[in-house]
Amino acid sequence: MGKNRRQERLRQRRDQSTPSSSPAAAGPSRASKPPAKPKAGWRQTLDSWGGFPVAGALGLVLVALAVLIWVNRPGASAGDDPYVPLERVQVNGRVEGDPNAPVKIIEFADFQCPFCKRFTDETSRQLVAEFVDTGIASVEFRHFAFLGPDSVRAAEAAECAADQNLFWAYHDILFLRQGAENTGVYSAANLKSYAREMAAEHDGFDLDAFDSCLDSGEKRAAVEEMTQQADALGVQSTPSFLVNGTPLTGAQPIENFRAAIAAAQGQ
Repeated sequence: MGKNRRQERLRQRRDQSTPSSSPAAAGPSRASKPPAKPKAGWRQTLDSWGGFPVAGALGLVLVALAVLIWVNRPGASAGDDPYVPLERVQVNGRVEGDPNAPVKIIEFADFQCPFCKRFTDETSRQLVAEFVDTGIASVEFRHFAFLGPDSVRAAEAAECAADQNLFWAYHDILFLRQGAENTGVYSAANLKSYAREMAAEHDGFDLDAFDSCLDSGEKRAAVEEMTQQADALGVQSTPSFLVNGTPLTGAQPIENFRAAIAAAQGQ
């Protein structure tokens, strides 16, 4: 009997000292890993489209598209006064009048400049009537496109018109349509629209050639070169003039041009 009790106690001790093998009692082993967290919904969607490289490339395409839309936006126009072509006796590119005239006037201007428009509207035609059409002086227009991207685009468009010897006609419609600076008045779309207004009054103007020239940007270098030349000559504002090399700055009245031309003639 005593022997049976001892065996029973030994069996109970063995049972108590044997470690449990139940899963609840077992801790994590070194080889086991926690379950992976599921990806966020936006990351799963991004990965399904090719991940960050594809998203980056798509972003660049959207930026380029936005730039094209901005450049070609219709923009605001200063008004809808009808374009009426001016009579010009002699023009050759950006020069009006006899290029061999004794007095040579160089005008530096920006199509966005309101004082340039004032000169064009108030003084230019009187200057032409008194001195250009009579063979005393010639006027050469040079771009000083410094007021922003609309200035550069307008100058490029005028140079495209100059290829068909209609610089001055396009010059006139640009000042007719002048508006607030860099508001899209001289967007690519508007510049093409102005060309169509002008073409209705000038037979033979090739609109396809004009559009192709403007879209290509081929006149940008010439416009930038003229602007740099004006800067090198010390031009700081528009309009600015050289009358046989003598500076005359601002939208001056006709009396001041008369005096400058008389001085150039040695009178």
